[in-house]
Amino acid sequence: MIVKRALLIVLMLTLMFLPFASAQFGTISVTGSITVVPGDYSEGTLTLTNNAGVVYSVVSFQTFWVEDSQGNRVDGFNFTMFPKVFPSWGRGQSKVVEYNLTVAKNVLPGNYTLYLRFIATYSGEVYILKAKVPVEVLASPLTFTSAYYYVPGRGDVPNVFLGENVTVYSHIVNIGHFNVTVGVFSALRNNGKEYSVVSKNVTVPPGDTLIKLSLPVKWGYPEGNYTLVYRLSYGDQSYVYTKKLTVSLGVRLVGVSVEKESALLNDTLVAYVTVISERKVSATLSWVSLLNGSEIFSTSTRTLELSPGTDVVSIFLSTSKPGKVSTVISLSVHGRSAGNETVSYTVYAPPSIASLGSKLINSTLELRVLLLNPTPQTVSGTLEYRVLANGTSLYSDVLDVTIPPGKKGLSFTFTVPTGTNVTYSFKLNALGRTSVKEGSLWVPAPKPKPSPTETETPTTTSLNMTTTTENASGGFSWWPVVGLFLIALTILLYYQNRPKERRTRKGPKRQSPLGRFKRPKPPKFQERDSLPKKR
Repeated sequence: MIVKRALLIVLMLTLMFLPFASAQFGTISVTGSITVVPGDYSEGTLTLTNNAGVVYSVVSFQTFWVEDSQGNRVDGFNFTMFPKVFPSWGRGQSKVVEYNLTVAKNVLPGNYTLYLRFIATYSGEVYILKAKVPVEVLASPLTFTSAYYYVPGRGDVPNVFLGENVTVYSHIVNIGHFNVTVGVFSALRNNGKEYSVVSKNVTVPPGDTLIKLSLPVKWGYPEGNYTLVYRLSYGDQSYVYTKKLTVSLGVRLVGVSVEKESALLNDTLVAYVTVISERKVSATLSWVSLLNGSEIFSTSTRTLELSPGTDVVSIFLSTSKPGKVSTVISLSVHGRSAGNETVSYTVYAPPSIASLGSKLINSTLELRVLLLNPTPQTVSGTLEYRVLANGTSLYSDVLDVTIPPGKKGLSFTFTVPTGTNVTYSFKLNALGRTSVKEGSLWVPAPKPKPSPTETETPTTTSLNMTTTTENASGGFSWWPVVGLFLIALTILLYYQNRPKERRTRKGPKRQSPLGRFKRPKPPKFQERDSLPKKR
C-alpha cells in the first residue's frame, strides 16, 4: 500500500513537470452550480463526469480561475475542492467532490464562470482537462418566497368578519452564513386609510425562516372592501404581496312580521324576526315600543346564539297600553348594528261598563248602565245583574247584549222594599274579558200616618210592580209616565166610589106638656137665586 502511494506521488510530480505543449486536451462535465454573495462563501458538492472515451490512469486537480460574462478574468474568488486526485477514472464515470468558494466583498453581483483545470494520463500520454462551473454572485443573501393569507378556522376565504383575524405569512431563505435584518410591513387599507398596521424589523438567520403576522379586524372597523398589503424589504431588495378582501359583520336582520294588526289590552301579540347569519356569534335583539309616536312605554332585549344559516325568532310585543303602537326592532353584534325594522299595531281596551248610575223614587229603583266598546267592531257578550236587599237576592238575570263601536246605554227599573239597604252589581262578559260595577243605597221607610184628630188625607196604594227595561239607544223611557197615570186613575176612582153623607135638620125641641103653650109663628120664605138641589 505504501508502495502504491509513493508511485502515485511520483506520477503526480512527473505530470506537473511535463511540458504542456505535448499534452492533449479534453473536458470534464459538471453537474451543479454555485450561488454566493459578496463577502461570504458557499460550500457544497459538485458532480464531475469523465466524458472521454478512455480510462484515465490518474486525474489531478491543478488550478482554477474565474471569468465574467465578457470572458475577462476576475479576482476576488478563492476555490478549494476535495479530493483533488482521482486514480483510474473510467469512461462515463462520475466523481463527487466537496467544494468551498469564497468571494470578496468588492466582487460585483452578476453571473460568472468558474474554470477548473485537471491533468490526466492515459497510456503514457498527458491530457489537460477543463471543467466549467456556473457561479452566481447575488446582491442579497435573501430569497423571498410567495406570501399567503388565511382566516383562522375558515381558511383563505375572500370575506373576513368583524372580530376575526387575518394571518399573512411567507418564507425567507438566507443563503448566507450571517444574520440579516429584514423590514416587515403589513396593513389593511380601506378608502385611503390603514388599519391593523404592523411595522417591525425581523432578524433572519441563515437558512429558511417563516415570517407570520396576525392582523386583527376590530369590531369598530367600517364594513367594505379592503386591500391586504404585505411587504418585505432588505436594502434595495423588496417583496410586496397584496390581496383584496371584503370585511362585513356577517349578520343581517332581513325582515319582521306581526301575526295581527290589532290586539286587546294585555293580550298576547307575537312578532317574527328573520335573521341571516354567516357565522357563529352571539347577537342582541332589542325592541322599543312607542305609544302614539312619542311615549316610550316598553323596552326589551334578548340574547341570540346564531349559527350559519337563517333563523326565525319570535318575540312578544307589548300591549300594556291602549292606542297606536310603533315598535322598533333592532339587531346588534358587539355593539355593531345588524339592521332594524319598525312594525305598527293598535291596542284596544276591551268592552267594559263605563258607568253605573241609580235613581230612587219612593220604592222604585232605576239603574242606568253605560257600556263602552273601544274596538272598531260590534261585540257580542252577556250582561249579568243582581239586586239584593239586606243580603237577600231580589232580582238576578243574564242578558245577551250586542255592543256597537262606541257607547250603549241600558236602563233597568226595580221595585225594592223600603227601610232596607239595597246593593246591586252588573258584570259584563265580552271577548273573554270581565268588567264589574257595583253600588248600594238606603231605601227609607214611608212617613207615619197622621193622628185621628188631624185632617184625613187621601192615601195612595202602590202597585207592587217590577219592570226591567233594556233601552238599546239609552234614550227616554215611557214606564215612569205609565206609572204616574195609574196612580192618578186610582185616586179618581177612590173619590168617586166613597159614600156620601146626608144632611138632616135638627128636630124642634120637645115642649113639656106642663109648659106654657105658644102659638106657632107663621113661616117665612127666603128668596133664592136658584132652586134647591135635588137630593
